[in-house]
Amino acid sequence: MKGRFRFLLAGAALMMPVAATLAADAALPGDRGPMGRPMPPGAPRPAGPPPVRQPDVVAAGPSIAVALKAAQAIADACKQYPFALAVTDSEGVAKLIYVPDGSAAWHGYSAVRKAYTAIALKSDTSKVVSKVRDDAQLAEKFNADPNLQAQSGGLLLMVGDKIIGAIGVSGAEPGGHDEECGLVGREKIKNDLK
Repeated sequence: MKGRFRFLLAGAALMMPVAATLAADAALPGDRGPMGRPMPPGAPRPAGPPPVRQPDVVAAGPSIAVALKAAQAIADACKQYPFALAVTDSEGVAKLIYVPDGSAAWHGYSAVRKAYTAIALKSDTSKVVSKVRDDAQLAEKFNADPNLQAQSGGLLLMVGDKIIGAIGVSGAEPGGHDEECGLVGREKIKNDLK
């Protein structure tokens, strides 16, 4: 058991620089680092009692039950694809990420970025993809934010004219079925959104 424990500690030590690099270079909305305060390795802990935690401010978004309902509809309709999906709130913060068995984990991150892109641009991503090639200002926006993804598969969730979240789907290939799969989920929950 001691040998296995040392192996786990060594693996964790190797992953810490990778995790720190990812957190610093590719933070997504809602990612505030460990306990909300990124601290460099070896930094001294502040003296005294811990600060009083303020209540979280939570953005509008679908409930977890509604997010699960959308995810289940997409999973049932698109089980032939190695996809992943994400449902976010109105700020693009992930409420649910679903990566089925047999799908690559990176599709989960791609799905979050597609949903975030839909929120940031206030449009389903399929409507934006072709514009990026022709609109220099829009292309610059994509170049400036590594979390914007110029691919279809990001779908807004609306209540009236108010954005309350988004669905992102990644990996429904071959044939680019990300948006098609996402539309199944959006259609399933359209009457549940508040």
